[in-house]
Amino acid sequence: MATTQAGPVEPTTHGGAPAKDTESGGGMRPGMLMMLFFLGSEAMLFASLFAAYFFVRYNIADEWPPRNAEGEAFELPIALTGVNTAILVFSSFTLHWGEHRLKMGDRRGLERGLELTMLLGLVFLIVQMNEYWHLEFTPGDTAFAGAFYSLTGFHGAHVALGLTILFVMYIRVRKASDFSPTWNTPLAAGSLYWHFVDVVWVILFGLVYLL
Repeated sequence: MATTQAGPVEPTTHGGAPAKDTESGGGMRPGMLMMLFFLGSEAMLFASLFAAYFFVRYNIADEWPPRNAEGEAFELPIALTGVNTAILVFSSFTLHWGEHRLKMGDRRGLERGLELTMLLGLVFLIVQMNEYWHLEFTPGDTAFAGAFYSLTGFHGAHVALGLTILFVMYIRVRKASDFSPTWNTPLAAGSLYWHFVDVVWVILFGLVYLL
């Protein structure tokens, strides 16, 4: 009796052969190209936010950071945020490790990489929310507060979106046995988005918390 064996679901060509991750001639697949265009627009958006931040800081605010009701300057939790930054940066390495395991044919390794990455991203968001809870100012208090919450909050929304993308990829791996060493464009595009979000945070941390 013939038996069948479950395996990764791959798109196929008309001849029945598995499709490769690149177009003929070595070109880039449309999905990855679309992600690159999207990240380009996101980079310009963050660049405009950083420009607005510097304009407010150096042209509008009289004092940076301003002083609270007790006359003391607001202090950002640099040490805690530094640890949180390390957590987010490490999540890029766990995601890259998972992708590498997939290239080696280890689908379980990819699952573990995605699980660790999502866990680290969730920890990052929880620590960020905790920081908001303990800050001594609100978005409407001063120009400094408005700029701070706009930048960090907008980035936090991108981390949440990145977690959603990774979760969808995880479901596809677990439930549909999707992706393989020869076809993983959606996974690679989602991974690129996550790395982009991590890089933006490193820049944000340096400019807002350290500078």
